[in-house]
Amino acid sequence: MWKSKRFTVSASVLWIYSGITLFVLLYLTYNSFRTKPDLLSNTFGVPKSLTFDNYIRLFAEADFLKYVWNSALILILALLVVIVSSSMAAYGLGRFKFRFKNTLTMYFLVGLMFPVQLGIVPIFIIIRNMGLLNTQTAVILILSAGISMPVFLLTVFFARLPKDIYESAKMDGASEWKTFYRVMFPLASPVIFSICIIMSVQIWNQFFIPLIFLQTEAKRTIPLLIVKYTSNLMYTIDMAMVASVVATIPVLILFYTLAQRVMDGVASGGVKG
Repeated sequence: MWKSKRFTVSASVLWIYSGITLFVLLYLTYNSFRTKPDLLSNTFGVPKSLTFDNYIRLFAEADFLKYVWNSALILILALLVVIVSSSMAAYGLGRFKFRFKNTLTMYFLVGLMFPVQLGIVPIFIIIRNMGLLNTQTAVILILSAGISMPVFLLTVFFARLPKDIYESAKMDGASEWKTFYRVMFPLASPVIFSICIIMSVQIWNQFFIPLIFLQTEAKRTIPLLIVKYTSNLMYTIDMAMVASVVATIPVLILFYTLAQRVMDGVASGGVKG
């Protein structure tokens, strides 16, 4: 009975939270079709008309595609580095026994508890000394270093794979590298898919790192464009609304569409099959 009541309360809280979030998103989308004078003078009233002019201005005047390209470039390259590095690290941790293995595992777990903001000063000095300030390369390197969660999920998955699979590949004459990318890596595809979706949302929405390391407008990302509009909200409230919608809604649709596969992948990495 107690578990049933606790489940009901938890479900109710989640439904309320989801309802509030959905209302905010719908209200944001609805306001993105309104003109600036209407938003400022009749914020909570019924608008006189709805228009696509804000969206046309965003793509035509604000050079929005430039920010999309910058965000997409950082996302694709950082995600590629994350998958390659985390899968190889996790394979070593999950399949082999070696000295200081537990210490190295704890190192990655500790990384889950400390955000990059805590070490931003030494990171900034290192990036500056490398001559990478105001480059997408700096942002890609920093974001792709956050592999604690991917390593944890993949380590558990590789550790719980039957040893027969590994031994069969070795008996067929496969080298360690070939066993990894021909056998083990494909088997981990559900977990890797989940990691790609989760990390994509985090990288796409990243604000702090691009703000610090991208100093010219031509190299900035979508979150920085939104901040640019919201910093002068009285003058650019209409553009702030439409930029937020274009940046947020597609990502949410993608995540909602693939939510079940994400959950299956996380379960594969955390539950013994």
